[in-house]
Amino acid sequence: MKKILLILMLAVLTACTQGRTAYPTIQEKLTSMESYKTEAAVTYISDKGETEYITSQTADNTGRYKIEVSKPEDYTGNVIMYDGKMVWQYNPRLENNKISVSPPDKAARREIILFGFLENYVKSKDVSLSVASLDESLCTVLEAQIPGDNKLLSSEKLWVDNETQDPVRLVIYDSENKERIVAQFTDFEYNYPIDDDTFVLKQ
Repeated sequence: MKKILLILMLAVLTACTQGRTAYPTIQEKLTSMESYKTEAAVTYISDKGETEYITSQTADNTGRYKIEVSKPEDYTGNVIMYDGKMVWQYNPRLENNKISVSPPDKAARREIILFGFLENYVKSKDVSLSVASLDESLCTVLEAQIPGDNKLLSSEKLWVDNETQDPVRLVIYDSENKERIVAQFTDFEYNYPIDDDTFVLKQ
């Protein structure tokens, strides 16, 4: 991870000479981030319509994460967790076998974790950043290519508030540049305390 962070720092310093942004401060926060917790409203968009999930995300830079769902009501209490080896899923509505275990991992789920974005950003051949307004806030926008040949998951952009330096929006696009996944982040906590029980699934 240290090597990834160093490469990211060099790429950012080069890109920043091309325009005025709050990026040096944002870059320092992103590259020093070891973990985070955030509320996330995640919308999945298909040709049949949109489905929104209200979730809480906890993740660290080793790749581990936990996603807890509060809405829609049919999914309230569901937990999806990757402990670094296996994916655990807890569904409180099942009478039996409420916990299931499977190998890693659905790409559409991994890509909404910010450490996945940072890794993709480092690996992207064309580093892109710009300034844009979002809900009356001025943001720095970082763009990355998603590796692989999945036409539904081709590229992604991350909006970071220039004043708070908090990530506020992540959008994943298909190969035709249509939005496929939109995540809105609130109550973002950098370097959220991680203990031995954080990535242990509890019923």
